[in-house]
Amino acid sequence: MQLPKDLGPMDVYRLLPGDNCGECGIKTCMGFATNLLERKGEVDDCPPMREPERKEEREKLIEMLTPPVRPIVIGEGDNAIEIGGEEVIYRHERTWYNPPPMMIDVHDQMNEEELLNRVEWISDYSRIKIGQKLSFDGIAIRSSSCDSSTFQETVRLVTENTEYPITLCSHNPDVLESGLEALEKRRPLLYAATTDNWDEVADLAVRYDCPFTISSPDLDELVEISTKALAGEVKDDQIVLNPWTDPTNIRDTLYKLVKLRRAAIEDEFESLRFPLVGVPLTAWLTEDNEIEAAFMEGATSCILISNSIDMLILHSDEIWSLMPSMILRQDLYQDPRNPASVEPELNEVGNPDENSPILITGNFALTYYTVEGDVEGIDCYIYPVDTDGTSVTSAIAGDLMTADQIVDAIKEENFGEKVSHNTIILPGEAAVLSGQIEVDSGWNVMVGPKDSSQIKDFLKENWPPKKE
Repeated sequence: MQLPKDLGPMDVYRLLPGDNCGECGIKTCMGFATNLLERKGEVDDCPPMREPERKEEREKLIEMLTPPVRPIVIGEGDNAIEIGGEEVIYRHERTWYNPPPMMIDVHDQMNEEELLNRVEWISDYSRIKIGQKLSFDGIAIRSSSCDSSTFQETVRLVTENTEYPITLCSHNPDVLESGLEALEKRRPLLYAATTDNWDEVADLAVRYDCPFTISSPDLDELVEISTKALAGEVKDDQIVLNPWTDPTNIRDTLYKLVKLRRAAIEDEFESLRFPLVGVPLTAWLTEDNEIEAAFMEGATSCILISNSIDMLILHSDEIWSLMPSMILRQDLYQDPRNPASVEPELNEVGNPDENSPILITGNFALTYYTVEGDVEGIDCYIYPVDTDGTSVTSAIAGDLMTADQIVDAIKEENFGEKVSHNTIILPGEAAVLSGQIEVDSGWNVMVGPKDSSQIKDFLKENWPPKKE
């Protein structure tokens, strides 16, 4: 079978009706084919493809568009998360699509107050970085008691107090089933099936229509269990693989991850075309010191995220341990073809009035939010020029920030209606544009510092501008 990364619109178009009926909301079948390749739609968005006579073409198209690493959904509705679904081994080949969810654990021997406080913290925690929300994605409920009724009560308490997706953790199928009964239709991930219990756990997954994890440090065992499960009633959207995470032997852990990913993407080996879960919380089993354990967990998480892991189960509640993983995840899963950017529009910072300065910058998200952070406490306007998501330095060098753009913005964004002065402040790197802007717009141009961290000092000395 041809790899998805080698597909083109014509490969998809040949299986579509080709009559350009527009029922999908797109004028042409070729346009719909392009959307499917870019993951902007589903095959069933085309009504004719749902007709019985097109069943064969529909099945071929769905299989053709299914990534080598099959996508697995955990949870239901708006709170569901998708793991896997990757097409390439290396991010620079195309992009990685689904950032690995970070699930934080609780266990069934916590007292109720401690449990609910931890659930609330996991559910509510968030930080904003370059305009994006960083948060956790789910809760892993561990059975420390190995008692079905105790576990069921813990699951009930957790699910009554959060909408987050759930992973149920136990090697005892009876305990897992008690948790499933408390969850109703939340589609949790079951953790974990082993050589000793895989048939019972697989049966639970089939009966409750949810995914389950196959866990073994031996890759041959993973293949064997996966093959047997697929030969039964288990569907190919129900399996997740866990080759074990050993923080004392990261080299071996990475070797297995790379081998599994290559088997899925390069070889398309059916029994291994599934997402990979990493469990950095095992660092807490090998360290006596809590600080060292949190450090090892954080370091292990970052290593796994950099090496194609699809999901993480964590224990630490130390933000200094967790935040590096969240930021690395955000950075790696930015589409390299589409740099993070903000809309080119006049933005208010604080409570600016007619006497407030107007600062010009680029629309690369990191640049914009750095400038916004550096002027915190100052009432001003910021206009990010559309630089195709590149930094000011790169934009000036590549003619992506021009005098014409800024002159047009002064008119289109009605700068003159916002302020009583007619002065804008350019970043230092854009000083070369100042003369043409003044001539073409009639506005005065001040050249500010090259580093936005110096803006406050610059404004103290130079704002308001001296009248000639």
